[in-house]
Amino acid sequence: MRKALDSLYLLGGVLGGIALAAIAAIIIAQVVGRQFGITVLGADDLTAFSVAASATLPLAYAFRHGAHIRVDLVIGRLKGSSRFIMESIALILTTGLTLFFAYSMADLAFDSFQFEDVAQGSVAWKLWVPQAFCAFGAALFALCLLDDLAAHLTGGTPSYRKAAEMTALDRAGEEL
Repeated sequence: MRKALDSLYLLGGVLGGIALAAIAAIIIAQVVGRQFGITVLGADDLTAFSVAASATLPLAYAFRHGAHIRVDLVIGRLKGSSRFIMESIALILTTGLTLFFAYSMADLAFDSFQFEDVAQGSVAWKLWVPQAFCAFGAALFALCLLDDLAAHLTGGTPSYRKAAEMTALDRAGEEL
């Protein structure tokens, strides 16, 4: 099960990287196109879709590897059961919020699919496609938080704490 979940989180990270590469490719196409008087239709929309995908798809992967900014002003100073309770509350609230975000994104994508909603730019892109990528990224992040919540509540160490305890060399080795 652990291997399957980690593979899913990695998939989100890879797809997020592809979305970043797509942004670069679109910009390059626009720059080169301008030199030859060619307009890349729908480039603004595609860039916006890629930015949204690159922001949501790798959330779970980044979280598992300690790349999210966490503020430990309160929890970092606590020990024992008070730390366990505060961390539990933080994970429960974050997981709930993320589940709501994932549900909302999936609902938006489904509505766009049902109503055949299209972008208002120069190309009528189907909006459900980029929205589905964002919903997938949000769902992966919610799953990742549920994963860490379960680990925390069963007495294990959540991934973000493991990542914080690793050295930079250990993290680089894990990435390879």
